[in-house]
Amino acid sequence: MQAKEIIIKKRQGEANSKQEFIFLIEGFLRGEIKDYQLASWLMAVFLKGMTEVELSQWTEVMWRSGVTLPRSKESLAAKEKYWLDKHSTGGVGDKTSLILIPLVKTISEKYLGKAQIEIPMVSGRGLGHTGGTLDKLESVLGFQTRIEIPAAMELMQNQGFFMMGQTDAIAPADRLIYSLRDVTGTIESIPLIVSSIMSKKLSENLNGIIFDVKTGLGAFMPTPTEAKLLAEGLLSVAKNQGLDAVALISRMDEPLGKKAGNFLEIEESADFLKGLRRDSALEALVVETASWMIFLGARKKISVNAAKEWCREIIETGEAYPLFRKMFESQGGDFTGFEAARELFPGKYLTYDFPAEKTGQISLMHARDFGVLLVELGGGRKTTECQIDNKVGFEFFKKVGDSVVQGDPLLRVYYRDPKELNEIKAVLERAVKISTNELGLKKIESVVME
Repeated sequence: MQAKEIIIKKRQGEANSKQEFIFLIEGFLRGEIKDYQLASWLMAVFLKGMTEVELSQWTEVMWRSGVTLPRSKESLAAKEKYWLDKHSTGGVGDKTSLILIPLVKTISEKYLGKAQIEIPMVSGRGLGHTGGTLDKLESVLGFQTRIEIPAAMELMQNQGFFMMGQTDAIAPADRLIYSLRDVTGTIESIPLIVSSIMSKKLSENLNGIIFDVKTGLGAFMPTPTEAKLLAEGLLSVAKNQGLDAVALISRMDEPLGKKAGNFLEIEESADFLKGLRRDSALEALVVETASWMIFLGARKKISVNAAKEWCREIIETGEAYPLFRKMFESQGGDFTGFEAARELFPGKYLTYDFPAEKTGQISLMHARDFGVLLVELGGGRKTTECQIDNKVGFEFFKKVGDSVVQGDPLLRVYYRDPKELNEIKAVLERAVKISTNELGLKKIESVVME
């Protein structure tokens, strides 16, 4: 078997075999298949695509390049525990994972039994203009995202969940191939996106998974058609590997929630789970996602609508907040210190309140522009070596569809360098638009795919 022949086969639009995938992956990991050879094959996939069978087999080979989280034979035989995860394709201000773990676990323990749902979550860092769950978690000083698998399994045993980053042992082929895709113009390939996501998720040894596929101005899949294709690919691989799976397609046209920026999003998540001020769009997405997680975790024995009622009840009463705090403290996070930092914030940080240029209705808050500006302010990474400033970000007083009067503050920016103010103003003037005509905006519901 030769790499060149495998490349030519895919270049001509033919399907590669599982044996060819194994040859490529194992050879690449050993250094026998060169970067330029695998890059050529990746470009052929980018141009010619993959069949459903190819995609499932390629993903499995990537997954099996590393370890799979262990589960006791006893719990598998008894089917006591349902391992469940959620994956979002990324956006601006998307802090739903932080909220979902304590919310779903609290509901599970209250209504389904303590051992019913367990959540092993392997998360990622910020990518481009989108935020990363690991970066948000690390804004609580001391929180350990780099934990070894035995420590993660101990957390599962003790509390039924953990949040960690990808280790060298989990899908190592994905980590190396992603770096290669990043520099060869093959990031946007749907089969390669699906295999990258699912190789890590299959390593979690799950029973089920919920996908939140974003579409819109701040999403990697800007059109509903692209989002649907990605969702179909994710569902196909998940189900071919024996997982229960549901995909939600949700809008990412404006930042999600009232705050964007790592520290600020932990603040908003904490207040949300205390039953305090809540953004309606964030609450709708949380309830929709959590209810489908509960539906799967209950092995489809309760309705999604019943699960939604449980979600609203637990959010309103604040019952999930203690578990939110425990989520940080169980992995070394100093949550008392975080609360003290909240009291002192913004401290030395500068603030700028962006005013409405005229009276009317907000028609645009461009999510991508806000995400790019957040990176420029230090809230995301321009290169892998960059240190993140967790406390820069935005607090939104108004959102798309809200009526405003000229001069009203629409949002507050938290930043550090006075020299950045001119750029902040220029970006916001482009990112935020106000219409003097009645917009008649309709509520946009998530699209559910099973």
